[in-house]
Order: sequence, then C-alpha cells, then structure tokens
Amino acid sequence: MAEMVTRWIEEHAHRLTTLDPEAPLTDLLPLLDIVRDAKVVAIGASTRQTHELSALSHRIVRLLVEERGFRSLALEGDNPSSIGLDEYIGTGAGDPRALLARARPFWRTEEILGVVRWMRSFNRRHPGDPVRFVDTAPTAQEHLAQLSLPDGLARIELGLAEDTIRWHENTADRIVYWGGLAHTVNGTPRTVSPPPRR
Repeated sequence: MAEMVTRWIEEHAHRLTTLDPEAPLTDLLPLLDIVRDAKVVAIGASTRQTHELSALSHRIVRLLVEERGFRSLALEGDNPSSIGLDEYIGTGAGDPRALLARARPFWRTEEILGVVRWMRSFNRRHPGDPVRFVDTAPTAQEHLAQLSLPDGLARIELGLAEDTIRWHENTADRIVYWGGLAHTVNGTPRTVSPPPRR
C-alpha cells in the first residue's frame, strides 16, 4: 500500500519552487488543468494563520486572477465591505492594516495584508477589469450562533454556498473562495469541533 501511495505522489505531484507571492507563477501552472472552466475554486486552509499556507494561497489567487480571469475573492468569516476592504481595493481609501484590525483574528496577518495590497495594485493596473471581494459573508456572531445549533455546520455551509452562488449569478464573476478546510473539503463524514463557549 505504501508503495502505491508513493508511486501516485511521484506521478501527480508538482514541485513548488517558491512561496514568494510576487515570484513568477510558472510552478503553479499545472493547477490550471484542474481548474479548467470552474466558476468557483475553493482554497481550503487546514490550519489558520500559517505563513506557508497563506503565501501559497496568495500565489494561487494571483494565478487564478491573472491566468483564468477570476475577479472575486470570498474571504470566509468576514464581510470585507463591512470593514472597508472593498473600498480600499477599489479606490485606495483607508489604511488596509487598520481595516484588517477590525476583521476576524485569522485574517489579521501580514499575509492577508499582502493579498489586500496586491488586489489594490492589480486594480490600479486594470481599472476597467477590477478584482473585488464577495460581499455576502455572514458576521462572526452569526457563524458562532449557527454553530451552536445541532445542524449548525450544515446551516453555515448552506448559507456560504447560497451566498457564493448568488454573487456569481448577480455578477457573472468567477470566484476564489478562501476559507477553512471544514467548509471547503468534499467528504463524508466530517467532524468539526466548535470553539469552546466563554
């Protein structure tokens, strides 16, 4: 069995050459064959606030925007418009670090700040074809309230999916959905432990 797994990895894996978000994206080009004509691509983080996963996710966002025309980014867990991030990437108004200070803790990282600044830079270079945030995420309080219900995770995921579909239907944008693995994995069964109540 171990030999089969090793052989599968050798046949399907592609080496990453860098995690630098500003580096050329040639090492990620094999992902484009997987994406094809998908309308929504989910990037699931197995753990939050890690430099390596966040830097790789930033590079994947860049690849999808620059090479496949994705124009909306959904950050799970916050509504970017409610804290002013969409205005910043659209117009440059505001301080992105101060805006992120009002976001959920797992988005208050240098890596997410780098993504926000990259989005602003992209929009300055492409004013007629900007990238934007999906403006439908529920608040943190709504998430926690639903998670405490018996079918809370299912309700959250249904709401996230419906919001993403609605955004696509209203904008025709291809969407990168960046969230936790619990909400992006395709598998049954799954066990997710809610945060402890205080």
